Formats: sequence, structure tokens, C-alpha cells
Amino acid sequence: MQSGKLNNRITVKKTTSVPDEFGGWQNTADYSVSYWANVKQLSGEISQENGKRSLELQVQITMRKKSADGIDIGDVITVSTDTAEYRINSKFDSVERFSTDLIATKID
Repeated sequence: MQSGKLNNRITVKKTTSVPDEFGGWQNTADYSVSYWANVKQLSGEISQENGKRSLELQVQITMRKKSADGIDIGDVITVSTDTAEYRINSKFDSVERFSTDLIATKID
């Protein structure tokens, strides 16, 4: 993986479940970590469900494998050039390129 292609800064937010005062559970941000990555938009599909239209935006994030080892499916990320949050749906490690590809969907 060429380091010049890692031109976007992403921030990964780890969440944990903590008990609330009513006997339930609430997700809270535990900590945030920043990495360098390459971010590409894959698709932007407009869907309609129950009369509500929404944009389902998917991005592919390529980063170094060693950096991505601490990232799990379901973590929330933000890209420095965008204010939107994305949830990680899949993760693929490439052994020969020493990189990891993450597929994430924009959270409404």
C-alpha cells in the first residue's frame, strides 16, 4: 500500500453499553482514534420505505492492516472532509497488500 494514497483522516468511535437508571442499556462513546485512510464513494442509492425517501450512501475505506486490527464491524467512523457518520458493515484483510478494506454505510 502506497502511503501517498492514504489522504483522508478518519476518526473511529468505539461504543460500549452501560446500564441506565431505568434498568435498560444505553450505548455511549468510549473513546475515539484517528487514522489515515483512502475513502471512495461506492454507491448512493435512493430508496423509499413507508413513504419516506432516504439516501443510502456506501463508502469503501482502505487503510493499513495493522491500523485496522483494532476496528470492529459496527463501529462508527467520521471522515475529516465530511460531517456525516458511517457504520462499518464489512471488513476484508488483504494479506498480499498489507491493507484492509472496510465497507461502511451512512447513518441517518
